[in-house]
Order: sequence, then structure tokens, then C-alpha cells
Amino acid sequence: MSLLKEDKINYVNIGLMLLTAALAFFMPFETFLLAYAFLGPLHYLTEISWLHDRQYFSKGKYDFIILLVIGVLLSIAAFASDFGYDWQIYESFVELNLFDKLLVFALFSSILFVLIKNTLIKLLAIAFLYVFVAGWLSPERAAENESNTLVFALTSLVPTLIHVYLFTGLFMLYGALKSRSKSGLWQIVGFIIIPMILVFAIPVNPKGNKLTTYGENAYYAKGNGFFMTNVSIMNHFKWIDEQYMTNKQYLDSFVLKDNSGFPLLEKQRIKDSLAPRLSESYLVENQDNEYYQKAIPLRYAIPTNSKDYFWNSVFFSTVGIMLMRFIAFAYLYHYLNWFSKTEVIRWHKVPKVRFIAVVVFWLAACGFYLYDYSLGLSVLFFLSFTHVLLEFPLNIVSIIGIGKEGVSIVKNGFKPVKSDS
Repeated sequence: MSLLKEDKINYVNIGLMLLTAALAFFMPFETFLLAYAFLGPLHYLTEISWLHDRQYFSKGKYDFIILLVIGVLLSIAAFASDFGYDWQIYESFVELNLFDKLLVFALFSSILFVLIKNTLIKLLAIAFLYVFVAGWLSPERAAENESNTLVFALTSLVPTLIHVYLFTGLFMLYGALKSRSKSGLWQIVGFIIIPMILVFAIPVNPKGNKLTTYGENAYYAKGNGFFMTNVSIMNHFKWIDEQYMTNKQYLDSFVLKDNSGFPLLEKQRIKDSLAPRLSESYLVENQDNEYYQKAIPLRYAIPTNSKDYFWNSVFFSTVGIMLMRFIAFAYLYHYLNWFSKTEVIRWHKVPKVRFIAVVVFWLAACGFYLYDYSLGLSVLFFLSFTHVLLEFPLNIVSIIGIGKEGVSIVKNGFKPVKSDS
């Protein structure tokens, strides 16, 4: 491809970033939902097809099978959870913390797939790697790992924001350095600066957030959606203002219920004593309680109220909207970047039968999302998550490639690479 044509594509991509930022500003939740449902499946299918033709960027022909098996196991467990099936595999996954272990194992194994060709050495290294990961992320270390940002990034952010933003940026940077493209570097500058302006420079008016009922319901998706992803991010980085149980909430949840265990006279006494101060925080009266004469954080007092507790923080808080702007930008541009560079990546150069199959599966996926967003997420989980796993070797190749090209540029300067086309 000529440099002139590549430059045009890069500048088009800067325009796509601006368009993405505008959509993420006006309707961040809906922008994400529509992109994920209708562009996402086509991206997964075409990228897996493209990766397959390139042996998944691994040294071994069958390395990808390990990643594929992990995708199958995680998908079966997720399917059992989403549809309420009492399958032993899901209970085992929870008890052994296999969701986190297998994800991190897949990422670290991909380094071996890219660097090691000898099958025996690779298998021995993989075995030792799993022992290490299993020990590091064992249930016994759960309390210690819960506050560990590295563990949180590897288990929660790698398959989501790190995949769609950081790895996309690294792939773009590797391409720009490899082709010595100045326009490609400008594209990287826009990729960094535009979302920063979108998130931090443009004021947020939580009350003016244009969120539709569809946006709320689809994002929560009966508890299977991305709602809890936002919660986990905001929780880990302490971006949620703590809420405390009020006297009214204490009465309603613990005193006035028929099965509360309080005698009638005691119920009435507590009700009368708290009635003038229903909106105030409830202070624990039991001297043996760790919260004696302190307000109780609502999340600990009413764990079943987590949806309501976090609802306003996710949808209608300043930090919640700032986070969603970034998520919407990262995901939509991740897809647009892939499709805009069709002539560069050439993912469409496949046998006709496979291309037709991709289109058919994509239309079916769109149908699931149109019928029920929650159902679409559950049915398409295998495809969406497995494409992340299968891309890991490419991510490692991009990181190594950036290092090699960087060294070459330091030695030889930023000389344009001649194109044969």
C-alpha cells in the first residue's frame, strides 16, 4: 500500500476519533450499547478469521487450542451462571477462583507461544506457569489480592478496557513505527489526547445526562450487563461516595419486617425513638458491634440492595459519566479502527464460503441483541471473550515489535520505509 493511501487512512481515523468522541459525549451509554451489539460481533468474527489465517501469531501451529479451550470453559461457567443452571463446573470455578486464574494464565501463556517454538520446552514452561498463577490467585490469597491494582488490572481490565484501548493503541503504534508513518504517529497523539479532552476537559452535568430507559435497562441487562463492570472499576479506585444507612432504612430492613425477631413492644420503642430522625444516619447502639455509635456503610448493611445502591453512581454521577464517556469512546473507536483499515489489515481476503458464514453469524448475533440485550450478551459471551484470548499473542507481538522498531529508529533515524506497491 502506498504511503499516500496510508496517510489518508490515518487522517480518516483521526476524524473517526472526533466522531466517536462526539457520540460518547452526547449519549455515552447508548453509544456503547449500540456499538457493542452491532459492530462488536462482526469485529469478533472477522478478527478471529484473520488471526486464524496467520496462525494466531504463535510459534506453534496448535498453540491456539489452549486459548480456545480456556474460552470454552469460561463460557460454559458463564452460561451456567447467566441461566441459573446448577452445574458443578460453575461452583468449581467460584470455589477455585478459576475465572481469574485461567484468564491470567492465558495472557502469560501467550508470551510463551510467541517466543518459544520447541514443543517440549513450551509445555514444561506452561506447566510451571500454571502452578505459579494458581498459587498467586488462590482463594486463600483473595483478601490480599482484592486491593491489588495489578491483579485487578489483569483480571478485570485486560478483557475490557485494556483490550479495547491499550492493546489497540499498541497495535496502532507498532504499525506506525514499522512503516515509519508520521501520520500514524499523529493518529496515536489523537488517540491519547481526544479521550482525555472528552473525559477531563468537557464539563459534566449529571442532571443533564441524556439517558434513555433503554440505555439503563440494556446496560444493566438483568444483572448480566456491563453495569457491574463500572461498579467494580469505581469501587476499586474509590470513585464512589460512601452512602450510609439512614434510620428509615434501618427500620424498613431490620426492625419492621415480620421476621425481624424484634418483640412488638421493642419494635414500637425503636420506631418511636427514630421517627423524628428518619433521614439521619443510623448509629449502632450495640456496644459489642464494631460500628458502635458509628454510621453503617449501606453496602455492608444491605448487600441485596447493591443495584439500587450503585445505580445513581453509575448513571447519574459526575465520575460515573466521565468513566462511561471513556468506555464508549474506547469501544466504538476500537471497532471503527478495525473496519477503517480493511485495506491495511486485509481481513476481508478470505474464501467466499467463510465470508458468507461470517455475515450469517453476524446477522444472527444482531438478532439476539435486538430481541433481548441480556440474552445477546449471554449467547455471544463465548465469541466476545474468546476473541480477546485469541488476540493475546498478537498483543505480545505488538509490544515486542514496538521495542524492536524503537531500537531501530534510535540507531538509524526515522527513515521512511519504501513500499513495493
